[in-house]
Amino acid sequence: MRFYSQLYHESVTYAPKRVADPIVLHWEKQNPGDRQYKGKSRIDLHPGEIPPWIYGSGDGLRPVGVYVVLRGRSLPDGIYAYDRDGRSGAPDVVGQLVRIGGKAEMESLLEAFPDKEFVKNTPILYVFTGILERSVWRYGESAYSQTQKDAGACIASVMLNEKSKGSKVFPLGGFVDDHLAVTLGLPSTEVPLACLAVFPEYSEMAFNSVDDGVGESAYSNRAEMDLTLGMAADVSAAYDAAARFPSRFMRQNRGECIDDLSKCIRVRRLATQALPGDEFPLTPVKYSNERYFDDLKNSEEAGQVVQKMKPFIRKGMDLDDFSSMLRWLELGHINLFGAGLLKIWVVIFDVMFVYPGVYRYIPVRKAIYMQSGQVVPRKFWKCHGVPAQAENCAYAVLLTADLDEACNLLGERAYRLLNMNAGYIAESLRLSGIVLRKTARNEHFYYQDEIRNLCGIPESESVLAEILVGK
Repeated sequence: MRFYSQLYHESVTYAPKRVADPIVLHWEKQNPGDRQYKGKSRIDLHPGEIPPWIYGSGDGLRPVGVYVVLRGRSLPDGIYAYDRDGRSGAPDVVGQLVRIGGKAEMESLLEAFPDKEFVKNTPILYVFTGILERSVWRYGESAYSQTQKDAGACIASVMLNEKSKGSKVFPLGGFVDDHLAVTLGLPSTEVPLACLAVFPEYSEMAFNSVDDGVGESAYSNRAEMDLTLGMAADVSAAYDAAARFPSRFMRQNRGECIDDLSKCIRVRRLATQALPGDEFPLTPVKYSNERYFDDLKNSEEAGQVVQKMKPFIRKGMDLDDFSSMLRWLELGHINLFGAGLLKIWVVIFDVMFVYPGVYRYIPVRKAIYMQSGQVVPRKFWKCHGVPAQAENCAYAVLLTADLDEACNLLGERAYRLLNMNAGYIAESLRLSGIVLRKTARNEHFYYQDEIRNLCGIPESESVLAEILVGK
């Protein structure tokens, strides 16, 4: 008996040799949404009102939609869609907010959340969606998982921007998906993925929030899973159950949805123990948080839409830079949605004073633990669709999860939460690299099985993301 998330993930991983996909993608039958918002009132946005850095979408596809629910702010209360390309002709406009809902829609929106009172008192509520038609032509069936990672990266951008202002930020991963989609008027090709609640620094409500700021909890839809869709005894039965969907990723999305809040439970996990293996404590961060955010705001590279895929220069990584990049992951919520189920592996090739090898990073311990010996760089490079893209990187970060364990705890929704968590970590590393004049990029085209075997990662672990870091 396997969860559909496991089958979907295996079907979209890359391999050196793979037979043709047995399922045809019928996405051309879907009608893309009209996002012109004709006749809606618009409000110009200026520098300083949105994050000065842009999340690093690997191909510049911008598959993440952003909606904002405002209460008691300088703008009229309501639900707004962020139109990045909107312009009124006024100087220094960097986008527009389009008002798509008023008080009635705001009241309706509350019914989608398990903690309605908390959401009702949230001054700024971000809603992030996946606009699938923007990436499906590029990635096919894997478009959904890539969009989830992009959503995590976008959330990281917004979260770090709010943190730089002293705001309290709380990720919300539990809500009734269909209710949220209907309230926002989303087309069939756009799906809600996550929400982010933002409170001012002086707010007391935030101290009693649903997450208490820990970020180690997640909402589970395990109790309401339909076994005919959620799990199957064999692969063919699972694919037969998915045949009525236009794509496997839409079947995956359906399995992740929460339909009944009475069956939605919150799972909290704490994993603080040390791991077996030689411990290597990290050094303190190189710069203060204020310096970190100031450098980002003044960086032109942080505002670029597309990540540059230039080759790495053969140069070792300073220990302080290496330690800072890992420790800066905690500027936001390192366990954003995944309840600590995401594992961070670090494959070190050339970091000063650190033996080459495969390590696990445990954030609460501020240390890495050696799990296996040195990995031959050339063999590692060959585990990628374009080996030259990985050549000469100083180290690689692999983000993995045991999907069987995760889905048993969180249901099929675990796959979404873990991918968004991976996207947050990838974006945080990218921004930290910019501060330190390094390159950190999310690599899409790697061979999961080959990397897992080469690095000695257990077969039960699925590789959800890889970030290459170097000069």
